[in-house]
Amino acid sequence: MVWLAVAISLALPGAMLLTLDNLRPLVPDLERPAQVSVMLGGELNLEQAEALQRELVTWASVEDTTLVRRDEALAVFGEQTGLSAVLTSLDHNPLPHALLVSPTAPRTDTALSQLVEAIGALSGVDRVIVDSQWMSRLDQALLATERWGLALGAAMVLGAILALANTLHLAIDARREEILVVRVIGGSPGFIRRPFLYTGLYFGAGGGVLAGLMLWVLSLWIAGPVNALFVLYGSPGEIQGPGVGYVLALIALGAGLGWLTSWVASACYFNRLAAH
Repeated sequence: MVWLAVAISLALPGAMLLTLDNLRPLVPDLERPAQVSVMLGGELNLEQAEALQRELVTWASVEDTTLVRRDEALAVFGEQTGLSAVLTSLDHNPLPHALLVSPTAPRTDTALSQLVEAIGALSGVDRVIVDSQWMSRLDQALLATERWGLALGAAMVLGAILALANTLHLAIDARREEILVVRVIGGSPGFIRRPFLYTGLYFGAGGGVLAGLMLWVLSLWIAGPVNALFVLYGSPGEIQGPGVGYVLALIALGAGLGWLTSWVASACYFNRLAAH
């Protein structure tokens, strides 16, 4: 029962952190270079748009520039919406020429804002659109989930400490007469405390082993559908199990909690015993 209580307290936050460890390597695959879409004025012809493209290429803050002609944009829009027949009946093309600008690295928010402001001040530019917030939202969501996992882990670890403290207190109290006899014949507090420290290590390390086993079984159980989901989204990643290092960390954490809880519980009990 104590093993199971410790294992659940360690496995639940461990599962959330393991999930984040599996998601973080996929973020670079999802990340796309920041791109600035420059909508030119409707009165600009193709030669003027090409001249503006050549001007932007010379900027040090611009890595590459692609010109999207209005007829190409209209054709793509018709294919994506299925309105090609309707668009061909229009008297004129309502879409302007556009430029796709790729800024040079590093693509910081400050540098990107300065580039957008500089492009917007050019003559013939109607609107500048940049979509760089979705990666920031993704990073913040992962950070919030990580902190939530850590907070949940702290609460669960506190529950494990309370369960261990109660168990060890009962184990110490059950040997009250033995402790009194050993103290009468000159046994030191360290000598009396040592068996209970071993008991705490036993409970904590056993709970860590069981937590690692639970994570390993959980990883095997969900690996199939999760890997299939990665394939459907065209991602090369696949779910990774806890691994030896993860399990050893859980065992070390459980053993450390057991030893520390046993030491504190025995010290408090011995102080109360001495006071009486």
